[in-house]
Amino acid sequence: MASAARNTLFILPAFALHAAVVSVPLISLMFFSFTDWNGLATPSFVGFSNFSRMLFDDANFRRALVNNVTYMLIFLTIPIAFGLLMAMLTVRTGRLQVVYQALFFIPYVVSPAIAGKIFMMFYDPYNGIGQFFASIGWSFLADIQYIGNRSITLFSIAFVDIWHWWGFVMVIFVAALHQVDRSLYEAAEIDGATKLQRFFHVTLPQIRPTLLTLITVTIVGSFVTFDYVYVMTQGGPAGASEMASTWIYKRAFSSYEVGYASAMSVFVCGACVMAYWLFQRIRRNSEVMP
Repeated sequence: MASAARNTLFILPAFALHAAVVSVPLISLMFFSFTDWNGLATPSFVGFSNFSRMLFDDANFRRALVNNVTYMLIFLTIPIAFGLLMAMLTVRTGRLQVVYQALFFIPYVVSPAIAGKIFMMFYDPYNGIGQFFASIGWSFLADIQYIGNRSITLFSIAFVDIWHWWGFVMVIFVAALHQVDRSLYEAAEIDGATKLQRFFHVTLPQIRPTLLTLITVTIVGSFVTFDYVYVMTQGGPAGASEMASTWIYKRAFSSYEVGYASAMSVFVCGACVMAYWLFQRIRRNSEVMP
């Protein structure tokens, strides 16, 4: 009993910290989502009207969700595929492997605010990369408005985020590839399997748990992405790069509709929890497969 009491005493600070920074704010968020509150006055209960407005009346929020889904699809393909390719090449470099991992990982430790500002200078139509293309005669690239063009703004931001993210993906894949049993490759090679067949029938099944984890992190991260968008465009031009997170921020801190912003936050959190639950089930099923 004394031992159990001591153990409880040791974990009590962790529980208190969790309650202070997670549990209490989460409960408060759910409460305020059913209210009309500007952040200062007494909140008034409005039931599900915030959720009804969000789903049926707020075209900006729906457009932001579409942008989030587009962003998610980009990150479910390009950085994962490129990170896996570079990981497979890196593990073959022998002693230089650590050097390459460090070099490719550097963008991940750069602050998103700093990276966003740097790339904004690159995207500048007067002094940026367009002028470099013009100087070498590539006029078809010189006149592109990377941030000002509504049709490509989201992709321009995604490019910066991919530059930041893919090195982390590569390092995770390198760790997963080192766990693959080398005898499986030897057996497949003896059986006459090609490199492509070894990749699909040996490599992918062995790193499937890691791949599913990265997919889960990517989906959740795509719905809460904020920093690059806010630093580079703040959701513009004309909402072309608006994300759910930036729209929630504007409703809460610019329009002082904290209750409505809380409802949108609850909706996004619910979507992230559902995505996490779904892929955890897929991961458990993959682990029990022969």
